[in-house]
Amino acid sequence: MRDAATADPPLLLNHPHAVEESLERRIGPDEELLTLAAAARRLPRIDGRKIAIPTIWRWCRRGLRGARLEYVRVGRRVCTTQAALRRFFNQLAELDEHVPPPGRPSFLAGRKPVTSKQRLRALAEADEILERARI
Repeated sequence: MRDAATADPPLLLNHPHAVEESLERRIGPDEELLTLAAAARRLPRIDGRKIAIPTIWRWCRRGLRGARLEYVRVGRRVCTTQAALRRFFNQLAELDEHVPPPGRPSFLAGRKPVTSKQRLRALAEADEILERARI
């Protein structure tokens, strides 16, 4: 583990060449940037294992359950912020609240359940249609 003296120096977004203007809207100019490695070190361990850097990158690029981690590129480095991580985890928590209760899927909401007898009749009809079509 690295100590504070060897840790990456903080980067600020107000540097003119730090990021494109379109990305500044995602992460505020006063937020301290963290490399993905530094972000991984700040996150709590899960089951005794630290969060891997590629996992954080996947949260940036693909997201998780509809939530995406905000990030910026500074040269070749990919950075995020502590506040962006907090927003990401809060958004995941909000998504948890909207998970439908266990039961029938939403696309079956208005339909009556199909009985075994109805299913077998429908399969027999489908077989009959295929025989007539010589398939």
